[in-house]
Amino acid sequence: MPTSEPLSLANKELLIDVDSLSVRFGAETVIDRISFCIHKGEFIGLIGPNGAGKTTLLKSVLGLLQPTSGKVKKGSATIGYIPQRGAQYNALVPISVLEVVRLGAGGSKETAMRALQDVHMASVAHKRFNELSGGQQQRIFIAKALAGNTDILMLDEPATGIDERSQAEFYALLQSLHQKGITIVMVSHEVDTVLTLVTRVICINHAILYDGRPQHFEADEYMPSYYKARHLKLHHHHQGAGHA
Repeated sequence: MPTSEPLSLANKELLIDVDSLSVRFGAETVIDRISFCIHKGEFIGLIGPNGAGKTTLLKSVLGLLQPTSGKVKKGSATIGYIPQRGAQYNALVPISVLEVVRLGAGGSKETAMRALQDVHMASVAHKRFNELSGGQQQRIFIAKALAGNTDILMLDEPATGIDERSQAEFYALLQSLHQKGITIVMVSHEVDTVLTLVTRVICINHAILYDGRPQHFEADEYMPSYYKARHLKLHHHHQGAGHA
């Protein structure tokens, strides 16, 4: 079992503190006493097998799902949530791209256009949303979040159903936004891609199995045993008080 090298987060602003979070549906424990923190400037890849509780964890952190036990402490940071495709607007809604983004900008056309420029989609502002490809639609959802002055982007399997070229462009956009100071948490099953993008990996299978630097996550060696085990313990990093 690997141990994660402690991340140097002590001097970074704490945005979200997740403390011993559990979610049970009837007799089934979906996430079990999960604790971690999100600091300003991180790019976190949340990985795990199907049914591991990744989406449940994300929704619990966002406040969209009430946990069975545990706490989520959030400061004043604004969170933009990009759910899985198919859980967003109906793709047949015949409104323009600009109108979609303005929903996040409080109606401001100028703010919406700046957000579209940030995701390199200003040229399609007056197209109908349902005319765009899957990759383009995901960019528009990010623009909508950015238009609301988002500090943290939380994305749930954002590249699902997008062709390989569009995926590469999409991930390059996320890297660019991260470099501009946006904190990102991304759920993904694309482990190899995640390891090249993020600054921190959290692997779960109902409980946290790994939390640390991507370069120390040896997927080929550890992923099979990780995905079979539910309650392995990790040397979880602690910076400062609580889980910071």
